[in-house]
Amino acid sequence: MRLDWEVNMAADKRVRAPYNFIPLSEKVLLPYNSIEELPPHDRMDPALKTGEIHVSMVADTPVFVSDGDKNEPHFFRGNNGKYMIPGSTIRGMVRENMQILGFGLMRTGEDLEDVQIYFREIASARESVGNALKEYYRSALDVQTKRTASGSTYTIPQNVCAGYLRREGQSYKIYPTKIPYIRVSRNHPDVVLLQTKHESADNACVVKVLYQMEGERVKHISRHVEGTSVGQMMKGFLLYTGNPVGRKENHLYLFPEADADAIPLDISREDIISYTEDWENRRNSLRGGGYDPDFWALPEGGEQKPVFYLRHEGHTYWGMSLFLRIGYVHPISDGLPQRHRELQSLSEMPIDYPHAILGFAEDDGRAYRSRVSFSDFGAEGNPQEMPELRTVLGGPKPSYYPGYLADGKNYNDEDFRIRGYKQYWLKELQLTEGKDTVASKLRPLPKGTKFSGVVRYKNLTDEELGLLLWSLRLEDGCYQTIGMGKPCGLGRMKLTIRELKEFSPTELYLSGSFSATAQVHDSEAVNKYIEIYDAAAGGKSSKKPSPLHKRKELKDFFFMKKEIRTAEDTSYMTLDEYRNIRSPLPTVQAIREDEETRAAEAKPMSEDEMRAALLAKFGSKYKK
Repeated sequence: MRLDWEVNMAADKRVRAPYNFIPLSEKVLLPYNSIEELPPHDRMDPALKTGEIHVSMVADTPVFVSDGDKNEPHFFRGNNGKYMIPGSTIRGMVRENMQILGFGLMRTGEDLEDVQIYFREIASARESVGNALKEYYRSALDVQTKRTASGSTYTIPQNVCAGYLRREGQSYKIYPTKIPYIRVSRNHPDVVLLQTKHESADNACVVKVLYQMEGERVKHISRHVEGTSVGQMMKGFLLYTGNPVGRKENHLYLFPEADADAIPLDISREDIISYTEDWENRRNSLRGGGYDPDFWALPEGGEQKPVFYLRHEGHTYWGMSLFLRIGYVHPISDGLPQRHRELQSLSEMPIDYPHAILGFAEDDGRAYRSRVSFSDFGAEGNPQEMPELRTVLGGPKPSYYPGYLADGKNYNDEDFRIRGYKQYWLKELQLTEGKDTVASKLRPLPKGTKFSGVVRYKNLTDEELGLLLWSLRLEDGCYQTIGMGKPCGLGRMKLTIRELKEFSPTELYLSGSFSATAQVHDSEAVNKYIEIYDAAAGGKSSKKPSPLHKRKELKDFFFMKKEIRTAEDTSYMTLDEYRNIRSPLPTVQAIREDEETRAAEAKPMSEDEMRAALLAKFGSKYKK
């Protein structure tokens, strides 16, 4: 039986993204039981492998690795002034591949930011995947419809209060206001005057004011200048939450003074981290709307900011909007497979292949140096930067649950699961248009640029060397991706292992130098080591020994690393499409199997295949 979301997905071809995910396995490969079992660094073990891997990479699409300049970025250059890809970038690429090929442990804080994801779901269509969250959101805020004296209606979240967020030392507190916040129309004569005199008031900002009430209505309001007489007026702050959207009036909110007698609300460190992560993830979209993102930043020491806040299920949420963003029920780590969660809870973190080979440094002081080093990969010849490209590089965020979570779930579901390791589809260059305030400048090197470098390894087992080689070369026909602009199709690289060298520890010691002749291997030796790891790790990964490359996770991985898809199938969806999606992002497996089926159907049948098909359909009747 097909689930509702699977039926919707079949009908809803618009669900797409420039990325997808390689699923996490319940199995985690742990080659060592403790740190004491790891090979030492102070000597070369004759039973282990030490040597060099000479590598070249050719850009199949323009490639851009930034020099770090935020305003005018150029391609990274080494100390000699030559263009190059830093060794740290190559290491990151290899580690990402090794995590998948080595069935590594996804660690919170390292591979996964374990925060509470925030959301605001007000206007999802009834048939969309967000409808259930809309009901949860409205319930948490207790959204009610009210009627004004003139007969018009408006909605108000009755559980949301007003207060002042302050930083005190290293902690944050919210001080409630004396009386509730007051809605003020933008058409109020005094507000119109404020906007005329102070242009910034049309944007998101806070204005210190004096005001006078007449019943429940604000009679007068004016800017408060320090040192002027207050008289019969009261002090407060007027919060502008941004420009009006569409035809509907966007009210302003008047915050009375803080209640000196009220007990301030302490905010947990976890809630501070989650708010900060959410704010950082939204910086580009805020800037793109013409706002200063720092308006939503946490106050500095001695500062205070008027905020709306909500206490809900043990958490404190706050924001500069009445309909503020709140957290899902579960943190991201609850979506890891059970085995990954069990291993995270151990007092001593287990050692998987990526950490055993590339090293680690734990918070408890345990550390192990990498047994692999990566040189910078220098550009050959004299390539020239292409003319400046501008594109929006906003990447996928975990808050987009139809893309990040499996089976149509969201972070409120008890049995939700994260999809796995994010990977970008291979595609031809497709720049995403956007406002200059959010567009990134890129000056890539052109297609055809060749880079070369060396990867040095020491004291690796045959299996570990095989995994390292596999993480570099991948399978035949596969590409690596490097640098910025992967969602746009930049950075597709063809990697070739030119030479595999092995050094004999005995010969090195006897020669008294590191100039001993190395044993140089060809591609057959590279294949041999990869096959050793593939077979050995495959036997550890399940009760029925089978090479790793036959597992669906790796079939999906190599499919994404080989298949060059159309821009139409891998573009970001429009805002309207996001709002109305009725199904989650299709899995790589579903896409792969669909394309395999179509390819098989399009392939002409041989005589033997036709005879077998007829026999299968008509049986003995066909023989006659």
